[in-house]
Amino acid sequence: MEMRPFICKWLSYLNLMEKITGEVEKLKKKNIYLFLILFSAVVIAFFFYHYNKKDGEKQSNTEKQLSSNYPSSKEILDDLKKNSPDKIHPRLMAKSTDFQNIKGSLNSDIYLKKWYGQLSKSAENLLSKPTVKYEKNDGKRLLPISRTVLNRTVVLSMMYRLSGNRKYAERAWTELKAAAYFPDWNPSHFLDTAEMANAVGIGYDWLYDYLSPEQKEILQRALIHKAFYPALEVYHHSKSISGVPWNTAFNNWNTIVNGGLITSALAIADESPLTEKVSGEVLKNAIKSVQHSLNFYSKDGGFAEGPDYWVYATKYVAFFLSSLDSSLGTDYGLSQSPGLSQTGYYYIYMNGPGGLFNLGDSSNRINDLSQLLWFSDKYHNEKFAYPALKLYNPMNIIWYKKTIKNNTDSSDLPLDKLFRRKDIGIVTMRSSWDDLGAMFIGVHAGSNKANHGDLDIGTFVLDALGERWAEDLGADNYNLTGYFDTKKKRWTYYRKSTEGQNTLVINPSTQPNQKVNASGKIEHFIFKSNKASVTVDLTNAYMDAESIERKISLVRNRKKAIVEDHIKLMKDSDIYWSMHTRANIFLSANKKSAVLTRDDKVLFAKIISPSEANFSHTDAKPLEISDEIKNQNNNQGIRKLMINLQHVKSTKIIVEFFIE
Repeated sequence: MEMRPFICKWLSYLNLMEKITGEVEKLKKKNIYLFLILFSAVVIAFFFYHYNKKDGEKQSNTEKQLSSNYPSSKEILDDLKKNSPDKIHPRLMAKSTDFQNIKGSLNSDIYLKKWYGQLSKSAENLLSKPTVKYEKNDGKRLLPISRTVLNRTVVLSMMYRLSGNRKYAERAWTELKAAAYFPDWNPSHFLDTAEMANAVGIGYDWLYDYLSPEQKEILQRALIHKAFYPALEVYHHSKSISGVPWNTAFNNWNTIVNGGLITSALAIADESPLTEKVSGEVLKNAIKSVQHSLNFYSKDGGFAEGPDYWVYATKYVAFFLSSLDSSLGTDYGLSQSPGLSQTGYYYIYMNGPGGLFNLGDSSNRINDLSQLLWFSDKYHNEKFAYPALKLYNPMNIIWYKKTIKNNTDSSDLPLDKLFRRKDIGIVTMRSSWDDLGAMFIGVHAGSNKANHGDLDIGTFVLDALGERWAEDLGADNYNLTGYFDTKKKRWTYYRKSTEGQNTLVINPSTQPNQKVNASGKIEHFIFKSNKASVTVDLTNAYMDAESIERKISLVRNRKKAIVEDHIKLMKDSDIYWSMHTRANIFLSANKKSAVLTRDDKVLFAKIISPSEANFSHTDAKPLEISDEIKNQNNNQGIRKLMINLQHVKSTKIIVEFFIE
C-alpha cells in the first residue's frame, strides 16, 4: 500500500471527523448522540471500503484476466496462426531455432554435453525394447503404459531432432502407432488419457517433418477420439464423471489433465477444419479449467498435496505453459497466477540432508526436477535451477539455459521457512545449507482434508548427521480397498492413520484418532540466527482436547532439537507420543534416555518431562485396539520410539534430541 494516498485520505477523514464533532456540539441540546455515533460508524466503514476498493482496483490486467476473462477458441487459433504460421513445427516447448541452439552447444556446455550423452544411451537402449501393449495390471490404471509412451517419445523424438538419425524417429513412430490403435486411453482414469495425449502431441510435433500425411492422420484421429471427445464430454457436463472431477478440482489432477490436453491440442490445432474446431474447443475449456489448480498454490509457493504431487503437477505446469509460450507467444496470464513465481522454494525448503519432508503419499527422494529449469528461466530465479542441475531428465535439455550459473545454490537463503496458508501449514528449520550433517526439522500443521494427506497434524521429521532419524512413512498401496475413501476406510491403514505419524495419539480406538476435517494452526514462530521454533495448536484435531500445543525448536546454535507438548484434556486419558525411525534403538536402564544408531552415527534422545514418563519401542504396527487390516505395508525395518502416559488429564511432554 502506498503511504502518500493513504495519509491524504486519512487526513481527509480526520477533517471530516472534526466537522462531525462540531456538529455534535451544536446538536447536544437536541439529544441525538446515538444518531451521530451511528453516522460516524457509517463514515468510517465507507472510508475503509472506498480505500480498499481502490487499492484492489490496482490489480494488474493479468490478474483481472485470470479472474474473469478467458480467451475464445477463435482468439487462441488466431494467436497460433500468427505465432506459428504455415503449420510450422516443432512448436511445443521448443522451436527449430531452439533445437539448433542446443545442437550448437552440445560439445561446449558441460551440462548439455553430459545430458546428451545420457539421452543418447537411453535412446539406443530403447531401440531394442518391445513396443508397449494395452495393459491395466492393477485392473484400473493404464497410467504406467501412458508414462512409458511419454518417456520413450520424448527420448526418441528429441534424439532424432538433435542427431538427425531417422532410426530414432522410426522407433518413436512404432510406439506412437501402437498407442494410437489402443481401444481407448482409459478415460475412466483420466490421468492416463492426459499423459498419453501429451505423449502423442509431443511426438506429433517433434517428428512432424518425418511423419507422412497418413501417419499424421492416424495420430490426429487418435487424439480427437481417445482424448479430446471424452474431455469435451466432461467440460460440457454431458457425461457423468467417474472418480475425480478433474475439470473443477483444486489439485494435481486438474493441472495434469488440462496440461496434457493443452499441449496435444496445440500440436494439431491448425491441421484441418475438424482439428481446428475440436482442438480450439479443448484449448478454450482447458485454459479456463486449469486456473482452478494454478490458483491452488499459496502466494508463498506452498502446496498442500506433498512434494511428490508438487513435482508431478509442476512438471505439467512447465509442459503446458512453455508450450503456450512457444506456440502462441502468450500464456494469457496463466504464468502470473499467485504463487507460481515462488513455488520453486517449496522444493528447496522441503528438502533436508536426509531427504524430503515426504508428507502424505510422497516418497523422500525425487529423481526428476527438470521443471525447475523452466521455472528458473521464467521467473528469473537461478536458485530454482540448482537442484535440477544435479539430476538427469531429457527435458533438462529443453528447459536449461546457458546463463544459469553453477554457484547459485541455497547457501545465502534464510535457514527457515513458513508456508502459512491454513490447509498447508508447514514449517522447516535447519542449522545450515552447506553442512551435509546439518540438523533439519519439518513440522506439519495443515489440514487433514488435504488431497493425498494423512491424519497427521503435529507430525515432524528430523535429520542430523546426514541421516533421517524421524521418518514419515509415506504412501501405501493405492489399490488397497478404500485407500482413497477419506470418509473412513483410508484412516484404517496404519500409514494414513494418526498412529502411523510422529504425533500424539489420544484415547485410541477403532475410530480415526484425529478429526478428519481438522486443521492445525501455527500460533508462533521464532527464526533467529542461533535458534528457531514453531508452536502449533493441535486442539482442533482431537475429540477430548481442551488445549494441546506442540512446540518444536532448534536451540544451542541449532544443534539440539526439542519437541515440547502442552496437553490439557477434558478427562483422564491415555496418551501415546510416537516417533518412527529406521535407527536401532537402545534404552537406558531407567528408560529416560534412548540411543539411536544408524551405521556408525548416533543420536541421543532424552525425556525432560514428565518425571513419570519412560521410553519404550516397538515395531511400526497398529496398537492392539486398532482393527487388523490385511495387505497393508508391514513397515519392515521401521521401529517406533514411544512414550505412553495413562489416566492423564494434564501434562507436559518434553523430549530433547542431540548429538554428543
